[in-house]
Amino acid sequence: MMLRFASLLFTGLIAAQTATADGELNAKLIADFRSYPNSNAGTIVSGQSLELNIDAYQDFGAARGVLELVARIDDQDSGRRILEARQAYISTEIGGFEVYLGNRQEFWGKAESTNIVDVVNQQDAAADQGGAGKLGAPSVSIERYADYGDLQFWYMPNFRELTFNDADAHPSGELPVKAARYQRSEGRNADDFAFRFSTVVDDWDLAGSLFYGTARTPILSVVDMGTALEPYYAEQRSIGLEAQYTGDATLLKWESLHGKQDGKDFFAAVAGLENTLHGVLDQVWDLGLIAEAQYDGRPQAAAERFYVAGLRLTLNDAKDTSLLLLTSQDEAKDQSLISFDASRRLNSWSSINFGAKFFDAKTTTSVFGFLDDDDTISVKLNMFF
Repeated sequence: MMLRFASLLFTGLIAAQTATADGELNAKLIADFRSYPNSNAGTIVSGQSLELNIDAYQDFGAARGVLELVARIDDQDSGRRILEARQAYISTEIGGFEVYLGNRQEFWGKAESTNIVDVVNQQDAAADQGGAGKLGAPSVSIERYADYGDLQFWYMPNFRELTFNDADAHPSGELPVKAARYQRSEGRNADDFAFRFSTVVDDWDLAGSLFYGTARTPILSVVDMGTALEPYYAEQRSIGLEAQYTGDATLLKWESLHGKQDGKDFFAAVAGLENTLHGVLDQVWDLGLIAEAQYDGRPQAAAERFYVAGLRLTLNDAKDTSLLLLTSQDEAKDQSLISFDASRRLNSWSSINFGAKFFDAKTTTSVFGFLDDDDTISVKLNMFF
């Protein structure tokens, strides 16, 4: 309750004072148009949404307030509609430590295809924005930056549940989602704790983390005679490791997570490399070659092993044109996913994104089998203010 009150109070303060010289206010409006070319009968064929992002900060003497507000409306899918303070916190320095109070976002991880060590924030899965779509974590966090590395401690008293699309929307298993069950008796009010140490040694970025709390990804079960989905959030105790080697043209990446979930031992890891070819086709273009291997023994995983390959093309032009193509295949060659994303600035105040996802599965009862009608083609127009 204290953190929610602080977030609301800060939102009012920053809205009233961002016009001063000690603050800054930026906004982005996103018009999103989506088509679902393989949609099943009775599900949404196309959709449109409008999203407003407000980013602001305001200094109050030795303290700083930060606000990132997201408001999204969708013409058909209520699961995508949201009014969310992804960040609404006050920070200050106390005795050499940075202290943060309120809703905050944090990213941990090195890999391109998935980030298994990124355990602080919950995903806004209904938005289908990948790792960029996160919910704010009501928290008290403390950080220390020193020559030997960076320390972080997080206390999160309230759990945020994963967002879901409507049953007739995408992505969806075409089943309504019931109220969640929790392994921990306190449910949403159970306390979560996280700690991370990161450092740089020569060409290596290294990090280790500890987590105790509620697993961010639920285990989904089909219940009520096959008419509904029920999320189950297990207790998780885990150790995360991250490493990235940065060479002249090559990145080597590693993430691993091991511990206990629902009282059972688990291990998950992602290993990968990205090699960049400069001056492709005698242009100033850079072409990144991506390869990653995933292993995840948890029941939430779509498959135990996935192999990922991709291309990242950066044109290094004034329009910031970039393209990313990823394809993933499980070891049994039963499930696969192809994703494509391209972006380009149109002028000084707007840009455009084109994206596509295509699922394929031989087994209808597999995770991707439930997503067989969720192929998506999207166009986003971003306007900056």
